[in-house]
Amino acid sequence: MNFKQILFVSLKKPANLPETLSPLKLKLNTIVEGAFFVAATTSLLNSSLDKLIFRSSENASKLLENNSLSVIFNPLSMFAFELIFIISVMGSILFFSNFSKQKVSVEELGKNVLCLFLVTFVFKFAQVLSLVFSFDLYYILRFFELLWFIWALSYVVSILYKFKSVLLTAFLGAVTVSLTMGSLFMIFVSILQYFLIGNQSNV
Repeated sequence: MNFKQILFVSLKKPANLPETLSPLKLKLNTIVEGAFFVAATTSLLNSSLDKLIFRSSENASKLLENNSLSVIFNPLSMFAFELIFIISVMGSILFFSNFSKQKVSVEELGKNVLCLFLVTFVFKFAQVLSLVFSFDLYYILRFFELLWFIWALSYVVSILYKFKSVLLTAFLGAVTVSLTMGSLFMIFVSILQYFLIGNQSNV
């Protein structure tokens, strides 16, 4: 399978991605391993980028002096954040799949979703290069990455489950993922605060 072809299809015509990936057969454990790999590599890259940007600002660097805030930029915390994001995306899609007569296996859905996550590394590396020129360009590329991901994922989901409206799929998906991710993230932060701060006595 031509990786370059998959890359261009994902970036330009994500609606054709399910057909392009159809010859590729993956097991569920491979999908899970892929999710952990994507979460790990993305968290390391994002952690490095965010620390670089925040330490480049005098006001932001003061925030990092606060131990409770610096935990957020820890690679392990970001790994959990990325994993929560992937789980939220997959869970939201599986929830809306109940409204479709089209049956799609978790493996089929997983390989398409993970492929889009992997393609976002193109934007990540572009963001790294943009830091040489301008922080504003970095934030523009980061916003464009999010916009592209929502657009591409909505097209893929619409094709897989035969949904008629890509725009409605994008809107409902974004809302559901945000709510799901917000709930899971609050649970994660509460657990983190309990273990890191909860046992400390006030002086």
